[in-house]
Formats: sequence, C-alpha cells, structure tokens
Amino acid sequence: MIAPTSYRLYNLERMKKYIPHEIEQKWQQKWAEIGLYESKIDRHAIARDDKRKYYVLAEFSYPSGDLHMGHWFTWGGADIFARFKRLQGYNVFFPNGFDAFGLPAENAAIKRGIHPRDWTYDNIERMKKQYSTMGASFSFDHQVVTCDSNYYKWNQWYFLRMFEKGLAYRGEYMSNWCESCQTVLANEGVEAGKCWRCGTEVVQKAVKQWFFKITEYADRLIWPEPDPKTGLSNGVDWPQSVREGQNAWIGRSAGLQIEFKVQSSKFKIEVFTSYPETIYGVTYLVLAPEHPLVEKITTPEQLEDVKNYTKQAQKKLEQERKALDKEKTGVFTGVYAINPVNGEKMPVWVADYVLATYGTGAVMGVPGSDLRDYAFAKTYSLPISKVIGSSANDISAIETEADVLFSGVMVNSGQFSGLATPDPAREKIMDYLEEEGWGRRKVEYHLHDWSVSRQRYWGAPVPIIHCDPPAGGCGVVPVPYEDLPVELPYEVDYTPKGKAPLATNEEWLNVKCPKCKGSAKRDPETLDTFVDSSWYFFRYLNPDLENAPFDIETARKIMPVDIYFGGAEHTLGHTLYSRFFTKFTKDLGMIDFDEYALRRINHGIVLGPDGNKMSKSIGNVVNPDEEVKKFGADATRVYLAFFMPYEGTGPWVSERIWGTYRFIERVWEMFERVSLDDRGSMIEGSALKMEHREVDTESLYQMHRTIKKVTEDIENIRFNTAVASLMEWLNYLTSKGKGERGKGKVTVEEYKTFLILLAPFAPHVTEELWQTVILNEVKDLDSSSDGHRTQNDRFNSIHNQAWSVYEEKYLVQAQVKIPVQVNGKLRDFLIVDSSLLENQKEIEERAFASEKIKKYLNGNNPKKTIYIPGKMLSIVT
Repeated sequence: MIAPTSYRLYNLERMKKYIPHEIEQKWQQKWAEIGLYESKIDRHAIARDDKRKYYVLAEFSYPSGDLHMGHWFTWGGADIFARFKRLQGYNVFFPNGFDAFGLPAENAAIKRGIHPRDWTYDNIERMKKQYSTMGASFSFDHQVVTCDSNYYKWNQWYFLRMFEKGLAYRGEYMSNWCESCQTVLANEGVEAGKCWRCGTEVVQKAVKQWFFKITEYADRLIWPEPDPKTGLSNGVDWPQSVREGQNAWIGRSAGLQIEFKVQSSKFKIEVFTSYPETIYGVTYLVLAPEHPLVEKITTPEQLEDVKNYTKQAQKKLEQERKALDKEKTGVFTGVYAINPVNGEKMPVWVADYVLATYGTGAVMGVPGSDLRDYAFAKTYSLPISKVIGSSANDISAIETEADVLFSGVMVNSGQFSGLATPDPAREKIMDYLEEEGWGRRKVEYHLHDWSVSRQRYWGAPVPIIHCDPPAGGCGVVPVPYEDLPVELPYEVDYTPKGKAPLATNEEWLNVKCPKCKGSAKRDPETLDTFVDSSWYFFRYLNPDLENAPFDIETARKIMPVDIYFGGAEHTLGHTLYSRFFTKFTKDLGMIDFDEYALRRINHGIVLGPDGNKMSKSIGNVVNPDEEVKKFGADATRVYLAFFMPYEGTGPWVSERIWGTYRFIERVWEMFERVSLDDRGSMIEGSALKMEHREVDTESLYQMHRTIKKVTEDIENIRFNTAVASLMEWLNYLTSKGKGERGKGKVTVEEYKTFLILLAPFAPHVTEELWQTVILNEVKDLDSSSDGHRTQNDRFNSIHNQAWSVYEEKYLVQAQVKIPVQVNGKLRDFLIVDSSLLENQKEIEERAFASEKIKKYLNGNNPKKTIYIPGKMLSIVT
C-alpha cells in the first residue's frame, strides 16, 4: 500500500487546457485492455457475485455501413443508464450485435455489384469501429450477428418446433406481387405502386407462403388494464401507447356471425359483426374483391364490370384500401341477399374498403348507424334505415352524418324496439338470432397470422424439404434437427426472373428426402427478418452455444430484460412478435415468465439539420465521426443527452455542441479551484474515504439536491434535465468565493461527487480528472508512458466507484433567497431562515422594511400581495 503522504497533484502542466483527442482514445484503449466492460454473466460467476444483475438492452442495429446520430442517440441513452446502474452496484449485462439479414443488403448487392454477405460483414466491421469512438460501456463479447449460421440455425429450430405444434403452416395470403419478377414484394419493395426492381405495376395476389399462427396467442398477447396499485400491466412497465397500439392491432371483437341467403341461389354469405343489434337496419351487403363468392354469384350482365373493378382493387396496397378518408368505390354484383329478420331484399356489392383478411371478407351495410356505410350508401343512392334513435318515439329521417347514431334506443326493430342499445338490446338480439339458427356467437381478431416466408435471398432458409415426385411422395418434410443449420448458399442469382433466388442454385436446391431418400427439393424461401429479432435477447446470453438456442439456467438468472430501449415504430412489428416468441418459449418449458422485458423505453428521433428524417438519399445524414473530430465524444454525448427529451423529436444542430463542449471545459478548469488542504488524508490505500469536512451548509444543500435530481432523472430517463442540474451546480461551484483571495473554494468531496454524477454522460473526461485530480497518484511515473499505473496494477476507474447517495437532512436549506417583485418587476431579494418560509406575515413585514422596496412603493399602500412560499413575493400597488 502506498502511504497517503506519497500522493500529490498529478501533472498539472498537462491539464492546463482541455483537449479531448488527447484523452478519449487513450481511455478507450485502456478500458479495452483491462476488459472494464466485459460481460460477467457466467452462471457460476453470477452465483458467486453479490451484486444484483441488470440486463440493459437496446435494439440492435442494421449494418447499413455508417452510423448516424440516430444510432448514437439510441445507444447513448442506453449507455448512460447502463453506466448509472453499474455505479449503483449492479452487475450490468449490456450486449450489442447486428440485425444483419434483410432487403437493404439485396438492394445494395444489385445497385453496387457487391454480394450481400460481403457488403454486410464489411459494414459490421466499419460500424464496430465507429461505435468504439463513442466510449460506450456495451460489450461485443456476447455479440450476435443474425446472418451467422450459428445464429439462424436456431431461427430454423424455432420454425421446426412451431411446425411440430401446428403453429407453422403453409397457406395463402394476399400479397404484393410483381408479374414481371414473379415474386412477392415486401411493402418497402413497392415504390409508388411499382416494383423497385423492374418498375412493373404491383398487384395484390393470393400467394402460397409460410405462416406462424400468432392468432393462437391473440388473447395472451392482449395487455390487461394496469394494476391500480403498481401501475404495471402483466407485471411490466411498458408505454401506454405501445399497450394500446398492440391491443388495437390485435382487435379482439366479440360478436355474431350471421348467415344471409343469396336470393334464388344455394349460396350463403357469412358476415361477422360486433353490432348485431343493427341487423334490422341492414340495407345492403359488401364483399371484398377477393372474396371467393364474387365470381360465383355475380350475374352475367355485371360480370365484366365486377372483373374490371377487382383488377383495379388488386393494384392498391392494403394501407390505401383501409384509409378512412379515401373515396368509397364499389360495383353491384346484380344479385340480392335476404335479411332473415324482416325478409327484405338487400343488394350485394363489391368494394375495396372491405378486406378478405379480416372477418369473413364480407360486411353488412348499416348506413343509419355507421359513418362509412352512410358515405357508401349516399354515393350509390342505397336505402338508409333508422334503427337507433334518441328515444323510442324518434322517427326523424337520416339526412346528414349528424343524424347517424351509434347508441340510444332501438326503433323500427320489431319486438326489440324500445330497448336501450347497446345493452340490453345486443344480448337479446344475439340470443334471438342463435335460437332461430341465423347466427352464432364468435370472437374475431383484427390480427391475422404472421406471414414469415419471403422470396428473397438474404435471409435464413426455411428448413423444409418438398418431396413431390410425379408418382407421389412424402409431401412437406421438415429438415431433421441434426441437419441444421440449412446454410444459405453463396452462389445464387439474387436478381432472378420468375423464381426465388435460392432456386437458382441447383446443387443447393436438390436433395434427398429425409424420409424416403428419394429426390426432393429444399424450400427456396427465406424467413422474414422479424424472426431474427424476435428472440435475439435470449441468444445474447450464450452466442456460441451449440446444443440449444440459449442456456436455460443462465436465462433464469439473467432474464427478463430489465430495461429495453427502442423505437416506437416497432409497436406493431418487432415488439409484438417478440412477445409471441417469448410466450411460445415459455410453452416449451424453457422459461417461466410471460414478458421478455420488464420496462420498455421508446426513444425519439434525431432529424437531419434540415428538419427531415435522416436519409442518405436526401443527403442530410449526420455522421458522428465528424462531430467527434470537431468537439470530442464527450461533448457530443452530453449534447445528445441535453438537446431534447429522450422521447422527443428534433433536428440536429452541430454548432450547438459548442455549448456542451464549453460546459465540459469548465468542469476541467474547475480542478484549479479544488482545495488541496485535505488531499491524501482522504485516501486510505486504494479506497477513497470522503466525509463532509469543510463543506458549508449551503454547499451541502446544493450537492445533495443535485445528487437527488440527477439520480431521479436518470432513473426516469430524463437525461436532459439531469444535465441541466449538473450545469446549475457547476455554476454554483464556480461562483463560490468569487472576489475573495485564493481559488481553493471547491472541496475534493464536491469535485469527486460532481465527476461521479457526470461520468455516465461524459466517461472520458471524468476518468481523466478522476485519475489525475482525485486519485492524485505518483507511483513510479516511469512505469507507463502516460504516468498511470501499469496494466498489472489494480485500476481504480471512476466507472467502478459507488454512485453518490443523497441524504434528506441536507436537502433543507438553513437560509433561502426569496425574490421580491413590485408591480411585476424584480426589485430585491430577502435572505430568510427556512423556518420562516411558511410565515407570510413575517416575509411581508421584512419586505416592506427593505429600503429598496420602500423606494418603489413610494409611500403607496399595497393593493395586494401574492406569496409563493420560498419562491417569490409579489407586491401590487
């Protein structure tokens, strides 16, 4: 142990100016050398470690080639939180990886002439180097890259487990279809209604593909109302917008499926409705253009018109057809259906606002009680019947949208007239229709099964073999588990015409059937990239495990994720699918929890300097490397934390980083104001022992108030206000003792505390100041080139210290400064004991006794005074 007397201020000459480039790379290398941020989640280490585990997760990046400020904003916030938790004594697990499959790599391959695999891995290496300049505390020692075969092998394993349980199946779904390329396109592959590859107009077509039966989990995926005591839903803390968005997308509806007979025909049209009480008001039926009955029931006279309309509808994307404000169009089939409750004939129409993928693909038109139906009826002069009135005697006509009622009293509804709606009318009408055999109760969902196969190259191959020789074969055969992974071949034509890219590699495509050993073919489709990201948080635990997707014992110690940072745009995709995978994994007996993340944080969006979303095509992408060259990583990190709330949206303004650069520079310069009187005596061996010696009462208040504010703000993801509090405290510290002789007015304890609070935001400069000013070490300056301890010595990093803890007793000021206004203008300050803050009479008397206040009162009596305890006294004359 080095004696305290051997400590002195270290190398002050080097510290006269803050030069970030001289310290940041040095500390990044040092941290890497000693493995400061290595993951320590080995099951035995966890059992021995008395620290609490904390799993911090941020959505892994797509390897697009260059980081932009959006990446730094996401990961910067997560890194602040991870560093904070580590300082609080938690065993933090904070991994990183790459979501590496997907269409952009294929686009790049075609446009640049680079193979998707080569392009992807080159980008990963470049992005990892860029991430290193950030000085982040995440680790790549548990890295996952989803295009590695040792990762997607387990995608295929999950597929086979779902196939075994009937949750993976082959079916048809309306998809974006390019007739020229003869392939399905994802929504992002459709540009202005045309194929991005060849420019051919895209149509909607029923295409065979693989599905995961996520609808089997629909009820389990619905978020219950939060517990009124804890505010948690399903035991976790997720944003209300996510919970409500997912529930709306799942769209659970209880109602009735009603049969309507087609006049003079054997056919029946089934309609699901959540509003069976309106059945007396049905005046027409509407079929989706893709409904199988359309061509069967349409009259010869109307067939050409119906076919033409259907062809036009196929050119529209689903989002366009669902838009509420779109003009309603349709075509009459020429036939009528019968309303079972009153025997009235109803025309049957075809309209593209009805989707074959929801309900039965048919809806009942109730223009008197539905605004969409009302607009359609008005467009085509269809009858409008009133079945819901404001009272039992309401017989007024429906002439405008304002007359359309959704609840009230049943009218013109036979034996049900006079009943309140929806209750009890709804239940009574459902009972009646079921008794008569015209309908049956049913639950429907807006959610439909997840289409997981793509006719693209850059993805995990579907682990299925098709044994279909002319004489008959085994059919669909799953690849045996022992043959996984089905590796993605390198040699393919990823710009094929009329076949899936994988089908262009005959050697890969043609195999022997695992069952009959006859000739067979692999499935040439690849899995949706959302499959890759639906379980990666499990694989982070054991990225090199060969006999399972993850180690169950490790998962039981580390999972669930404690906090998950990501984008709100993943509400209806990634996060929903991940919840489905988690529940399926639980059903396999591998985990014992339902939700994979205890807390979800949605981050905001950093826009380009022009106020638009950052895009390479627009040319407004901000590369963080450029900002680091100008201002350093710490100033850039602090600005990212400070310039807007973490959930906000705002443009990046590079010039404003100067403000946070100057803030850090002032922190650097403050070491000159640190009192050296008690240096060394506060250090015993390698452990710092700080006490409140020589810290005055007001300074204690400022310090503990800041500790409390920064702690609470980081915990509540209010990074901008945490930084603001540090700036405010810095102003106080640098103003202490101004005008007095000597600069030593900041204690070592204050400076130490300030550096620890700043460390999550600015890790490099705080490390440098900690080592040089606080530790003040001089052990054999020749032992290392930079004067610091050698690698073999114990490294006492600031990032291994204990987070400062505030004490309530110091949060009460002995004296408080109260501003006094006269007629809205500040005229004086009162310094009063905190015990008097609630005594308005005493405060007023002191104010009226002030010579400054007397001057502005000018002998006038106040008309009124307004006092906000401890904050302000306002006098109005």
